[in-house]
Amino acid sequence: MGRTRTAFIQGICSPVEMKSRPRGFRRRKWALVGAFLALCGCGATPRETFDLQGASVFEKTHLSKLNQRAALSVAEPTADQLLNSNRLVVRQEAGNLAYLADAQWADRAPRLVQARVISRLVRGGVDAAFPGGVVWYDLTTELRRFEIDAPRGVAVVEIAARISSDQSGALRGAAVFLGEAAVQHTQGPQAANALDEALDRATAQLVVWTRKRI
Repeated sequence: MGRTRTAFIQGICSPVEMKSRPRGFRRRKWALVGAFLALCGCGATPRETFDLQGASVFEKTHLSKLNQRAALSVAEPTADQLLNSNRLVVRQEAGNLAYLADAQWADRAPRLVQARVISRLVRGGVDAAFPGGVVWYDLTTELRRFEIDAPRGVAVVEIAARISSDQSGALRGAAVFLGEAAVQHTQGPQAANALDEALDRATAQLVVWTRKRI
């Protein structure tokens, strides 16, 4: 039976079975594994922290308005396990997803996106708020993609949205919004800035759509 080693599979560090091989092969194998672990962030590499244009600050200040009547309540986006974290995601050549080793968000990505959506709606003239107050409509979203597509050299943000009546639950509309922004490197600052720009493009479309449905 082969020995259990740590290797990189689709952005997750997990134990896999590796058979005994010649010494030269093992050296090459572990060189590749080490490179993948660095991208995955399984080592002790310090990570720089990034925010989405002050999204976490906006959340703290806007929460004080929860007891006021607003037109629209914006729930935290749902997301799969890989996106529901404070790590920056990169899509690699074979479509595998991994975390950047040198960067992280100031909070979980869905929470920052929620604050950013509310901020963008408010700046666009929509009376939006975090859940908890009395509202006319509810906006629910799914964060489907929030990643750096390395082979294409772009940051990609995809958000599926639904607006419904808070009183009756009747659907007012559903749509999917896609934003992309070019990125030359997958290092922390460039990746964070590109994702910020891609999110801004996606939320700009969402604001226009929302204004027509409430």
